[in-house]
Amino acid sequence: MEIKMSLSLPRDAASVPVTRQVLDCCLQTLGVRPDTRGDIALALSEACANVILHAGPGQEYDVVASARDGRCIIEVVDTADRGLARPPAPRVPDEATLMAESGRGLRIIDAVSDKMSLTSQDGTTVHFEKVLDWEPGALAEKLLA
Repeated sequence: MEIKMSLSLPRDAASVPVTRQVLDCCLQTLGVRPDTRGDIALALSEACANVILHAGPGQEYDVVASARDGRCIIEVVDTADRGLARPPAPRVPDEATLMAESGRGLRIIDAVSDKMSLTSQDGTTVHFEKVLDWEPGALAEKLLA
Protein backbone atom coordinates (compact mmCIF):
# COMPACT_ATOMS: atom_id res chain seq x y z
CA MET A 1 0.00 0.00 0.00
CA GLU A 2 1.05 3.58 -0.65
CA ILE A 3 -0.05 6.93 0.74
CA LYS A 4 0.62 9.75 -1.72
CA MET A 5 0.37 13.54 -1.64
CA SER A 6 0.85 15.88 -4.58
CA LEU A 7 1.05 19.68 -4.56
CA SER A 8 1.35 22.16 -7.42
CA LEU A 9 2.77 25.39 -6.08
CA PRO A 10 3.57 28.87 -7.32
CA ARG A 11 7.26 29.45 -7.85
CA ASP A 12 7.47 31.79 -4.88
CA ALA A 13 9.54 31.58 -1.70
CA ALA A 14 6.35 31.85 0.37
CA SER A 15 5.34 28.38 -0.87
CA VAL A 16 8.29 26.67 0.84
CA PRO A 17 7.08 26.85 4.46
CA VAL A 18 3.56 25.93 3.37
CA THR A 19 4.83 22.82 1.62
CA ARG A 20 7.01 21.88 4.55
CA GLN A 21 4.14 22.27 7.05
CA VAL A 22 1.64 20.33 4.94
CA LEU A 23 3.99 17.37 4.58
CA ASP A 24 5.05 17.53 8.24
CA CYS A 25 1.39 17.43 9.38
CA CYS A 26 0.76 14.40 7.15
CA LEU A 27 3.83 12.58 8.49
CA GLN A 28 2.96 13.48 12.09
CA THR A 29 -0.58 12.11 11.62
CA LEU A 30 0.92 8.85 10.31
CA GLY A 31 3.14 8.63 13.40
CA VAL A 32 6.59 9.46 12.03
CA ARG A 33 9.09 10.40 14.75
CA PRO A 34 9.96 14.13 15.06
CA ASP A 35 13.68 13.73 14.22
CA THR A 36 12.85 11.92 10.97
CA ARG A 37 10.24 14.56 10.11
CA GLY A 38 12.87 17.24 10.77
CA ASP A 39 15.31 15.67 8.31
CA ILE A 40 12.57 15.43 5.68
CA ALA A 41 11.50 19.03 6.28
CA LEU A 42 15.08 20.27 5.89
CA ALA A 43 15.65 18.31 2.67
CA LEU A 44 12.27 19.41 1.28
CA SER A 45 13.04 23.07 2.03
CA GLU A 46 16.37 22.83 0.23
CA ALA A 47 14.86 21.06 -2.79
CA CYS A 48 12.03 23.61 -3.09
CA ALA A 49 14.47 26.52 -2.74
CA ASN A 50 16.62 24.94 -5.47
CA VAL A 51 13.68 24.88 -7.88
CA ILE A 52 12.62 28.43 -7.01
CA LEU A 53 16.14 29.86 -7.40
CA HIS A 54 17.52 27.84 -10.31
CA ALA A 55 14.63 26.57 -12.42
CA GLY A 56 13.88 27.70 -15.92
CA PRO A 57 10.83 29.69 -16.96
CA GLY A 58 7.63 28.42 -15.45
CA GLN A 59 4.97 29.52 -13.07
CA GLU A 60 4.77 26.46 -10.82
CA TYR A 61 6.60 23.52 -9.42
CA ASP A 62 5.30 20.21 -8.11
CA VAL A 63 6.01 18.30 -4.93
CA VAL A 64 5.04 14.63 -4.88
CA ALA A 65 5.53 12.73 -1.62
CA SER A 66 4.64 9.15 -0.89
CA ALA A 67 5.02 6.73 1.99
CA ARG A 68 5.51 3.08 1.08
CA ASP A 69 7.67 0.19 2.16
CA GLY A 70 8.80 2.10 5.26
CA ARG A 71 10.19 5.01 3.23
CA CYS A 72 9.17 8.55 2.38
CA ILE A 73 9.88 9.25 -1.28
CA ILE A 74 9.81 12.86 -2.42
CA GLU A 75 10.23 14.49 -5.81
CA VAL A 76 10.39 18.24 -6.32
CA VAL A 77 9.80 18.90 -10.00
CA ASP A 78 10.38 21.97 -12.15
CA THR A 79 7.15 21.91 -14.18
CA ALA A 80 8.62 24.03 -16.97
CA ASP A 81 9.60 20.67 -18.51
CA ARG A 82 6.09 19.28 -18.88
CA GLY A 83 5.54 17.63 -22.20
CA LEU A 84 9.00 16.11 -22.61
CA ALA A 85 8.74 12.86 -24.50
CA ARG A 86 11.22 10.94 -22.36
CA PRO A 87 12.82 12.13 -19.12
CA PRO A 88 16.56 11.73 -18.78
CA ALA A 89 17.98 9.04 -16.49
CA PRO A 90 18.44 9.99 -12.85
CA ARG A 91 21.97 10.64 -11.68
CA VAL A 92 23.61 10.79 -8.30
CA PRO A 93 25.38 14.15 -7.96
CA ASP A 94 29.16 13.90 -8.17
CA GLU A 95 31.43 15.20 -5.41
CA ALA A 96 32.21 18.43 -7.30
CA THR A 97 28.49 19.23 -7.58
CA LEU A 98 27.90 18.51 -3.90
CA MET A 99 30.92 20.60 -2.82
CA ALA A 100 30.22 23.62 -5.06
CA GLU A 101 29.39 26.79 -3.17
CA SER A 102 26.13 27.17 -5.09
CA GLY A 103 25.26 23.51 -4.41
CA ARG A 104 25.09 23.55 -0.62
CA GLY A 105 21.42 22.66 -0.69
CA LEU A 106 22.20 19.45 -2.58
CA ARG A 107 24.85 18.57 -0.01
CA ILE A 108 22.34 19.12 2.81
CA ILE A 109 19.72 16.95 1.07
CA ASP A 110 22.33 14.23 0.52
CA ALA A 111 23.41 14.39 4.17
CA VAL A 112 19.94 14.06 5.72
CA SER A 113 18.36 11.63 3.25
CA ASP A 114 19.10 7.99 2.57
CA LYS A 115 19.11 8.32 -1.22
CA MET A 116 19.20 11.29 -3.56
CA SER A 117 19.31 11.82 -7.30
CA LEU A 118 18.81 14.60 -9.84
CA THR A 119 17.24 14.47 -13.26
CA SER A 120 18.03 17.45 -15.48
CA GLN A 121 17.03 18.67 -18.90
CA ASP A 122 15.88 22.28 -19.26
CA GLY A 123 14.90 21.97 -15.59
CA THR A 124 15.43 19.70 -12.64
CA THR A 125 13.76 17.01 -10.58
CA VAL A 126 15.23 16.49 -7.13
CA HIS A 127 14.41 12.98 -5.87
CA PHE A 128 15.19 11.91 -2.32
CA GLU A 129 14.17 9.15 0.05
CA LYS A 130 14.21 8.74 3.81
CA VAL A 131 13.57 5.62 5.89
CA LEU A 132 10.66 6.35 8.22
CA ASP A 133 11.02 5.81 11.97
CA TRP A 134 7.64 5.32 13.64
CA GLU A 135 6.31 6.30 17.03
CA PRO A 136 5.03 3.31 19.04
CA GLY A 137 1.47 2.48 17.91
CA ALA A 138 1.74 4.69 14.81
CA LEU A 139 -1.36 4.90 12.61
CA ALA A 140 0.77 4.13 9.55
CA GLU A 141 1.62 0.69 10.89
CA LYS A 142 -2.05 -0.22 10.39
CA LEU A 143 -2.53 1.66 7.11
CA LEU A 144 0.66 0.55 5.40
CA ALA A 145 0.67 -3.07 6.65
